Amino acid sequence: MSVLRDSGSPTRSRLRASLAINFVVLGNFNSNIGRVVEDLSIVLPSNAGYPAQAVRAVLRLTPNIESLVLNLPLESPITLLSGLHFPNLRIFSANLPHRALVSFLNTHSLLNALALGGCGRSSSCPLRGIEFNDLSNLQCPSRCFVGILRGPLVVATVNLSRMSSMSSLALQSLSSSHLHSLTVDYFNNDFDVLLHVIDAAPNLRKLKLNEKAQPQRRHGGSMRRPWNDLRAWHRALLRLPLLEEFMLRTLLSIRTGSRTELDIVSAWALGTGRRATPHPNLYHIALIQRDLGVATGAQQQLSHWFKHERGMWARVSTAAVGPSESFTM
Repeated sequence: MSVLRDSGSPTRSRLRASLAINFVVLGNFNSNIGRVVEDLSIVLPSNAGYPAQAVRAVLRLTPNIESLVLNLPLESPITLLSGLHFPNLRIFSANLPHRALVSFLNTHSLLNALALGGCGRSSSCPLRGIEFNDLSNLQCPSRCFVGILRGPLVVATVNLSRMSSMSSLALQSLSSSHLHSLTVDYFNNDFDVLLHVIDAAPNLRKLKLNEKAQPQRRHGGSMRRPWNDLRAWHRALLRLPLLEEFMLRTLLSIRTGSRTELDIVSAWALGTGRRATPHPNLYHIALIQRDLGVATGAQQQLSHWFKHERGMWARVSTAAVGPSESFTM
């Protein structure tokens, strides 16, 4: 992978944005340098200017890329990708406004995976109607999901980008036959989010529910959550019989004075009462919740729970995470 970035993980290349110019110089001197690149990521600060022409030049010098990630300032020129075509491109991720991607995506209909940031100021998504014949992995705002989706997905991520957005509308558009992994953002007053998931994708194997705060409310608003009714939540999970891994992120703590985290996880997976039916396939539950030991919401706690051979559940690990951190199952 070739990575042009201002900063990043110690395990990945760290190349200053100015080195894009050096890459262009070397690429013009020896075209083979750019031709061997298959995976390219360009990640620059969101609040700084950058040499857009140098970025275009880098893209022109890498015609054989199969994976492209662009994380650029939102003020990028709308023509940044105009006229560029990568015949081998199958994975594309960009945070640019969707109006800047229309012509580019129209000429890359064979993408397998597409991840998009916020739509921008358009009243309707400019990408509506573009044909993606081989798309199996889609991540985009809920308001754009219906217009982009054209066939069965294997992996889907529904993001909320506006207060008026509702994940249920995007979920209704999913073809559930092949979908095995789903990530859904939802506002804390969407008490039927799990029921919407069940109706749309009953054959899921991995599910992540990611709670978002409503800006006009503080500290998560109401304490009411759909999983407070342990029996009803367990019955709902049973309607996803193939589910193996479940992740929940909430702004609150699921623990209460009368219920420990173990009580709640066990009730979700095993049910309550002597005649309860354990979930047939669920073996991993991950929780990101408010850390009760911290006065502010600046830190959350991540915990992983696994089912043991005897059917009992145990917490394997815990860690403190920031509000923007996440993880993959």
